[in-house]
Amino acid sequence: MQKLNSFEIAAELQRLGYALAVNNKHANGYKHPALDGCVFVKMSKTGTPVCEQPFLIHPDHLDSPSWRKIKVLSPSEPNMEYKNTNMTGFPKVPGSDSKLAVALDISSRTDLQLLLELLRHRGLGAAAILHVEMSKSEQLDVMLKISGITDTEREALIKVRIGQGGYRDALLVYWGGCAVTDCYVSALLRASHIKPWRAASASERLDPYNGLLLTPNLDLAFDQGLISFDDEGQILLGEDLDANSARALNLTPELRLRQIEVRHRAYLAWHREHLFRK
Repeated sequence: MQKLNSFEIAAELQRLGYALAVNNKHANGYKHPALDGCVFVKMSKTGTPVCEQPFLIHPDHLDSPSWRKIKVLSPSEPNMEYKNTNMTGFPKVPGSDSKLAVALDISSRTDLQLLLELLRHRGLGAAAILHVEMSKSEQLDVMLKISGITDTEREALIKVRIGQGGYRDALLVYWGGCAVTDCYVSALLRASHIKPWRAASASERLDPYNGLLLTPNLDLAFDQGLISFDDEGQILLGEDLDANSARALNLTPELRLRQIEVRHRAYLAWHREHLFRK
């Protein structure tokens, strides 16, 4: 089972703007301006990374509307009674100096980002539908709760999210085929947002200039931040992509977007700043 260890989680938290707020021997706390309180990461006595359920969240999340989705993002059953004395701000265990937390495993950086979105919003926000398995009716219920958008935008967003809209068609018209390669078989191409759904506004989610049509290897590498593109459309290879893997996936420094316009550049700049593993 693939899981991030405590060192990897801590590094990703800092990359996402979380600051070390509680520095303890066995559990370090990280704070973000958009988060109430801290999340904690287990630390070992020996200085080696902790691999079993290293991510700790406040027990209040057990009663939040998002708990089901939070639980799904953990590849194993969460430990809902983890005890540690170092978790400042977490509830005390009666008759003890220990604090109580929920301990989770994390599969990937993407899952960690989705989990953090759920922790920040606690309710049925738009980010909750990204990666968690949901029925179309559940997706519809979530999208109808989005405020600050027009009825037309809401209807279009719902259709895009459940695969009935024209967003992919718009990208097919614009790009004609893969935005990078010479692949023109539409069944093999994936429509991908540059600035992801979880971070985009309603209008950005519908903007075709926020979209790329890519072959599966490019799409996944782009989504995971292993590649990006500069303002001229030239591919950028991330430091986490080793040379052998890059060659196996045919990801070479010569690749570039077949066309690029000014309206793409702000989205690509966001991707380079927030997702790309430089």
